[in-house]
Amino acid sequence: MKRTDNLLDQVAANRKSHFRLFLSVLLVLSLLMMYFYNPLQPGQDFFFHYRRLQALMDGMGTGPYLIYLDYGAMDGYGYFAKAFYPDFVLIPFACIGNLTSIEFAYQFMIFTMTILCGIFTYIFVNKVYKNSFAASVSALLYTFAVYRLLDIYHRAAIGEALTFTFLPLVFLGLYHIIKGDYKKWYILAIGFSLMILTHLISSLLLFITVLIFFVIYYKPLFREPQRVRCLLLAGAATVFITAYYTFPMIEQMASGTFYYESRDLMSKTQDSALKMNWIVWGLFSGIIHPRQVFIPGTGLLLTCAVALRLFVYGKSKELRSADILVILGLAFVFASSFLFPWSIFPFNKLNFIQLPWRLFEFSTFFFAVAGGYYLSQAFKSRKRLAVAGFSIVIVIVSVMANDGKLYQDVRSNRPITQVAALENDYHLGGLEYMPDKVPSPEYIAQRGDRVGKKYEDTKVTSFRKGGVTVLDIITSEPETLELPLLYYKGYKAVFNGEEIQVSESGNGLVQIPVEKSGSATIYYAGTFIQKSGYYITLISIIALCVFIALQRRKVL
Repeated sequence: MKRTDNLLDQVAANRKSHFRLFLSVLLVLSLLMMYFYNPLQPGQDFFFHYRRLQALMDGMGTGPYLIYLDYGAMDGYGYFAKAFYPDFVLIPFACIGNLTSIEFAYQFMIFTMTILCGIFTYIFVNKVYKNSFAASVSALLYTFAVYRLLDIYHRAAIGEALTFTFLPLVFLGLYHIIKGDYKKWYILAIGFSLMILTHLISSLLLFITVLIFFVIYYKPLFREPQRVRCLLLAGAATVFITAYYTFPMIEQMASGTFYYESRDLMSKTQDSALKMNWIVWGLFSGIIHPRQVFIPGTGLLLTCAVALRLFVYGKSKELRSADILVILGLAFVFASSFLFPWSIFPFNKLNFIQLPWRLFEFSTFFFAVAGGYYLSQAFKSRKRLAVAGFSIVIVIVSVMANDGKLYQDVRSNRPITQVAALENDYHLGGLEYMPDKVPSPEYIAQRGDRVGKKYEDTKVTSFRKGGVTVLDIITSEPETLELPLLYYKGYKAVFNGEEIQVSESGNGLVQIPVEKSGSATIYYAGTFIQKSGYYITLISIIALCVFIALQRRKVL
């Protein structure tokens, strides 16, 4: 026993060893996660995000601005998901995919983001609570939480799942703005930028959550106006850093109407709210799953961690902050239920979130952070803390093993090599980003790859290589041609060496005027705003890196 006590004393005395031990456990658990959920099975949104990664891999050779359409989509009609769904975080993994395979890149992305998720959470909790044990436990609880595993594998909602990694960075930056070193405002800008460049809906929900925190912790902002100035500076930096995605998105949204605006593709928020029995079940999920039901929830392990508050006594600023996190987490859980007034103003303006239980991402984070701190205070002796930490690791492994088996049993009904077709909406989700003028997906399938024309005697031969369509035209009078390409702002056409106008046809397709016989080349060239956004983001990132380097030199 003395040897064990001495070993625990040595580990406890060496702060560097705390992080090394945590990192080792994080790495092992991440590898076990990849093992339990292997082979890869297609979750609910898997094919949509898999296509996004493949389209980026294919588009990397198109030019320096990463301007591309997914020409493999919609039977070659091209789909511009990139304009509405950010691809920034996917870029390094697309590079890896081009060197290896898309499946390896996808799996490596999940593994890498899992490791980063744990590290960022550890850094945040250790900074706020000055407790490496609490930081380790919180990071493991959050990184391997039931809802995050559900997002990655069962839902395969990779856009939302990847934001788990950047949430701790946002709250670290928020801590510095409110109570810490406000000169580190750039952490908030980096965290929020990465959120926006990953998933817009999660970012909007995070923005609302941050506003709630400012209402709770308004006093430091009033006492020190420089904190408000740094907050505004972080906001301005975020606008410029995210220009690569936000500027082109706004441009496309302003250029026309799309299915997501004009058609009832998604259920309203109140229709997706959970019944109370599923809310309760979600609080205790992770050990036993009813196979026939899809149940989002924060999980039993986090519920037990939060329940440790009953065994924590005394008063402190740290304990109060943990309690606030739990209260907010419970409020978000309640907001996911049908009892919440989603159908009345102002909450009915949030219908764009579609699924109110997206808020479980934030509840999971809050419960994990508070639970880790409660655990560190409930057990004071090193032996008990070691036993508690080891028990949590064992339970996490059990949850992953159990859930991984469920994942293999339930999700193995479709191979990841399934071909995109009309029957499965071309693996494009709800086809939200299709131009509204397109009559229907069935219209595209029936139309085929023909070139529409006004006059029967006009002869058109066409061929396509990559994203470039070439037409050879023989006509005796001015003609208007409708191409088998979905129209998005940014198309360019060259006829007999001269640029000609490109417009949207009555069917939402690319249309060009032809005055005489000749050859036309049509391709997606992008817009000035898309190219400008690329440079604005690049320059902003470089400028921020230089600023941070100079700040660190001043400190040193």
